[in-house]
Amino acid sequence: MTDLSESRLAKAPVNVGASFSVASLELFASAFESVIVVLSSIVGGSAYHLFFYHTVHSNNLDGFLGIGVLGAVLYMFVAKSQGLYEIPVLAGVDRRWSSLLGGWLLVVLLMTLIIFLLKVGTGVSRGSVISFGLIGGVALVAGRMLLQSPLQRAIDRGMLATRRAILVGTADELSRLRQSDLLRDFGLSEARRVQLAGPSDDEGDRAATAEAIGAARECAADEIILAMPWQHEPRIQLVCDQLRASPLPVRLLPDRTAGRFLALRMVATGPLPTLEMQRSPLTGFERAGKRLFDIVAASGLLVLFAPLLIGTAIAIKLDSRGPVLFRQRRNGFDGKQFYILKFRSMHVLEDGDTIVQARPNDPRLTGIGATLRRRSIDELPQLVNVLRGDMSLVGPRPHALAHDDKYTKLIASYAQRQHVKPGITGLAQVKGLRGATPAIEDMQLRLAHDLVYIKSWSFMLDLRILLRTVGEVIRHKGV
Repeated sequence: MTDLSESRLAKAPVNVGASFSVASLELFASAFESVIVVLSSIVGGSAYHLFFYHTVHSNNLDGFLGIGVLGAVLYMFVAKSQGLYEIPVLAGVDRRWSSLLGGWLLVVLLMTLIIFLLKVGTGVSRGSVISFGLIGGVALVAGRMLLQSPLQRAIDRGMLATRRAILVGTADELSRLRQSDLLRDFGLSEARRVQLAGPSDDEGDRAATAEAIGAARECAADEIILAMPWQHEPRIQLVCDQLRASPLPVRLLPDRTAGRFLALRMVATGPLPTLEMQRSPLTGFERAGKRLFDIVAASGLLVLFAPLLIGTAIAIKLDSRGPVLFRQRRNGFDGKQFYILKFRSMHVLEDGDTIVQARPNDPRLTGIGATLRRRSIDELPQLVNVLRGDMSLVGPRPHALAHDDKYTKLIASYAQRQHVKPGITGLAQVKGLRGATPAIEDMQLRLAHDLVYIKSWSFMLDLRILLRTVGEVIRHKGV
């Protein structure tokens, strides 16, 4: 029989005092953040009025208080729906800063809609609401960071009343399980862990399970967790048979292989669920939100840039013969073709099977073509493509059909770029991956960033890319 040494039985932190429940912690966190939101409204509104009007009236304070309460209620529902009050998130084990800030932005937009469309915010200015939104976002992040350290210490000391488990498994599977993983993925606190004997050592496994049962009694554990390779079915059955001597529930964790598949979303398509091996990058709700933002932003930008658009069109006409706009076929969402619009910056209008990519000091450029390209002014007509629905403000840049045909044959995952609408700017562009791709490695690097964008899309990611695009254009790098 294998020697069950003390080194194989690792003790987890022991409860050192009074514990508190998960429900009470979530209630405290929601109340704490509600206070933060209300105070942010009062401080933000008062600071704005003092700075611009040098006074704050009592009716202003009443308005700030009312807006703060409204914001607190809305944020509590949004945060709850996004799982922001779950213990792993509160403890900082599962970081969701983008979800927190995105949820707060949604709250501010909803408040603005209620206040100014329904006209219930008399005495509350737009500036005070914007100030409230900025201060509230910073304060919520700071509040979360303030909670993380004491909560993590409480978890380490066993003060959080989660379900306590005895881990039983092979050395390889146990080595990849940390206390933070158990808490984040399964909502469990580890009381102790017992390592099984080597392969084909049934007597050693029986001794290990007996030891685990004794440890469960000693620690008053709530359940026993198995961490074993799923392909060892006879061994799993042997351990489960031995654990029947304990009245505690026994659960089997996914092993390394199964964990990759079980992380996929299950879809009920019939009596039995199926695993979604590939999902649509954006849900219907996300596509609608992205489209609404595109329409509003593109319309505003067209109005803002109207003088520049008109001036550029006149300059192109005076500079060289030919049309003002250059139209070329591109592949859009799901391979649907459309004509992309650009200000003409070359003497040629290529749209065939062979297209030569633009390069520095290209002799085909018109007199003002280099300036238009360097400052990305030639891309502005694509705002019309966005309004038409052919493109989005942010997404993988569409390439000429000839280049799509070429790289689809050379790179297996190239066609995945068409899982979302192409964009005027994208993650690859703000990372400096724009212009010609003379080597296939250049396109592979650009494609890698496009796929990262598709797989990790969020509204906050779009905003960050747009802000970085503005910065790059201001620095005359062009995006």
